[in-house]
Amino acid sequence: MNEPHKTRTTLRLQRGRKRRHQTFWWLLVALVFMLTPWLMDGGKGGLWHDDTRFFAPRLGLGAFRDAVATEVATLSTGHGTWGLAFSPHGRYLAASSPQTAFVQLWDWRKDRVVRRFRRSGSDIMVTTPLAFSPHGRLLASCQSDAYTIIQVWNSRTGAVVDNIPSPPSGGDCLALAFGPQGHSLIWIRSWLGNPPPNLRMLLVYSTRTWTERWGLATGPFDPNALAVSAHGHWAALGGGTNTHRNEDFIQQIALVNLRRHTLVHLIGTFPLSQWSGHGKLRLGPSYPSRALAWGSQHQNVAAGVWSAGMGTANVIRVYNARTGAQVAGESGPVGTKISALRYTPHGRYLIEAGIRHMVEIWDGAHQHLLQKIPHQAWSLAVSPHGHYLALGEGRQIQIWRLQS
Repeated sequence: MNEPHKTRTTLRLQRGRKRRHQTFWWLLVALVFMLTPWLMDGGKGGLWHDDTRFFAPRLGLGAFRDAVATEVATLSTGHGTWGLAFSPHGRYLAASSPQTAFVQLWDWRKDRVVRRFRRSGSDIMVTTPLAFSPHGRLLASCQSDAYTIIQVWNSRTGAVVDNIPSPPSGGDCLALAFGPQGHSLIWIRSWLGNPPPNLRMLLVYSTRTWTERWGLATGPFDPNALAVSAHGHWAALGGGTNTHRNEDFIQQIALVNLRRHTLVHLIGTFPLSQWSGHGKLRLGPSYPSRALAWGSQHQNVAAGVWSAGMGTANVIRVYNARTGAQVAGESGPVGTKISALRYTPHGRYLIEAGIRHMVEIWDGAHQHLLQKIPHQAWSLAVSPHGHYLALGEGRQIQIWRLQS
């Protein structure tokens, strides 16, 4: 009579021990998972370190459990890559470098260069912007040449379609983009110092005649970065305005109505030099940004700056294009250089390069950090359908597949 009772008691004790054992291991796994971000950052506060105190996100448990990007290919270039552009269907990737006279067209899935476009530029440029037309037949590149400011090729044959000559008033090409329908090429020119009041800094050329359709004088605002909205009605210009006899430089974004050919308003940020109790000190970023991106989902414009001041700086700033209000941002250590920003076509992700020598992938509203890629990228490209991400730096190009 006692044996069955003893057996049942033993089974209950064994089940209890098994449950306690399982609970212990689940708690241990959860503890390790919670401490991982802190340990990966050397115990200095991890993802909540004080360098990200401006608009710092509160990352939920499991933020990095599922990667949103997976590396699928690596291309060896033999030189640094400063300009990248995907063809419309994402099959080909154009890459340029100030160290070579050619723009290379990669069939990246097969790891081979299928075509080389010889550039006429002879001077080494900090950046070499590239752009494919929406239909993919044209590839345009900013040049640094005494006679040619923009060169356009037939991407299928390699033949030169047109060389846009340098304007008589001078200046270089800093950024360019095709309109969504491919009928226009939009670009901005550089100018040392304050541009003259009547100098056209934003220019729009016809892709049929390769002549200037219209231009816009933006002075005293001096642009150096360009982002066009998805429907092509608006353009954002990154740059700034010199004030107080050129002692202060105000970081700003200019919004341009491309249909009405007018500059609508300026979104101001803050001076690069600020007053302290003992005189003027460089506290904020000290260089105008050339990283600008337009997000179609939230109608946000993201700008990145270079931080070379005495303290941390809000190096990523996201503005609502309609209201001009800053809606998000991120700070980085002194010396941070935001080299590139890209929204995916439908605004799902915002991809940043430069903070702590990392590439960061955020959600489109810049509220949640989704993934960090340990790569110092100086150029970024996202395929038009948003499936692939290209990172250029050093002697290689990495291709990553993005979750759709």
